[in-house]
Amino acid sequence: MKLLTAIKTCTICLAILTMTGCKDSAKSENENKVEDTITTQENGFKDLNEQSSDQSEELKTKDTTTTPKEKNTDYSGTYTNLAFAEDTNCECYCLEIEAGKSSELCLKPGELYMEADFKKVGNEIHVFYKGASVKSKQNEIPWNDLDTGTAVATFSKVSANEYKLDWKGFQIDGKTAVEYALLGKKTLEGTYKLK
Repeated sequence: MKLLTAIKTCTICLAILTMTGCKDSAKSENENKVEDTITTQENGFKDLNEQSSDQSEELKTKDTTTTPKEKNTDYSGTYTNLAFAEDTNCECYCLEIEAGKSSELCLKPGELYMEADFKKVGNEIHVFYKGASVKSKQNEIPWNDLDTGTAVATFSKVSANEYKLDWKGFQIDGKTAVEYALLGKKTLEGTYKLK
């Protein structure tokens, strides 16, 4: 009987040792895989960094001179509304577009003016309301409530020498401000040419 108990005890001990050894082996394999992954990722990042520095060196050595075939598409300049060609002094019916600068736009001659920002989106310029101009006289317009993040107009090229301004209107809280929708439409919407 003692022999049988000793054999059972030895068998149980061997089974426990075998399971513990397998767990340690599996744990060691997982740790090796994690270390390999980390090493691969570090090397991958290093390779990407080396590539980007190589690319930046290429950019530094590229010829940066422009060719006559390249077109200036930033729309900078003064544009006159063809429907009001008699406004040669640009008192109300012109657009002054310059990248990175605000411009004053006439909404109603002698009374209402706004400051606008221009942003190139694809092949057109989006016009954004920035605020009331100092030239605007007292009025009932809620200037501070008008949205500044939504384009009030788009300006695009329609032919070699003609451009079109499409007035969208002011918005308040993402909805068209119906009572102010026509402001700017009569004075700004139309076909323009570069002055």
